Amino acid sequence: MTIMASIFIVLFVLFARVLCINFPYESIQLTEADIGNFSAIAFEDEGSANPINAAGCKTFPGSPEWPLDEEWQRLNTSLDGALLRPEPAAAACYDGPSKDAAKCRYLLSTARTNRFYIDDPLTVLTEWPQGDTCFATSNPTGNCTRGGFPDYVVNVTTVRQIQIAVNFARNKNIRLIIK
Repeated sequence: MTIMASIFIVLFVLFARVLCINFPYESIQLTEADIGNFSAIAFEDEGSANPINAAGCKTFPGSPEWPLDEEWQRLNTSLDGALLRPEPAAAACYDGPSKDAAKCRYLLSTARTNRFYIDDPLTVLTEWPQGDTCFATSNPTGNCTRGGFPDYVVNVTTVRQIQIAVNFARNKNIRLIIK
């Protein structure tokens, strides 16, 4: 090994150590005290086998294994209120409680040219709806349904919230989508 290579390695290690500083939100992590008696957010033991996962199918809304409203409320409390249940954006164009003519006009005219769909917690980066069930249109026919959109979204801001969301999805056998 040459002297230049040795110097490069030493400098690289020094700079790498300097750049490996955690952000404050990275230090907020899930603890056993946070879990308490809420086993749905517990870390899985390597040796434990979850019988729900043995079937290979994920739990979906309406199935007997889908968490009860009380479990979702408890999850939201564990997440410090970061659990969301947003409507599809285009619901603003359809008759019903979410109808909003101004929002619909905005979706149709300018939403695709700015960050609206990227910032929307429910959509996956574009205006195209999941399962073609609720798209923005000035002449809607039928109903706007959730289709392939998730029922719940977690707006995470800390490592702890990521850990809780991943643990809950794994322990309850729920499909997890990361955006």
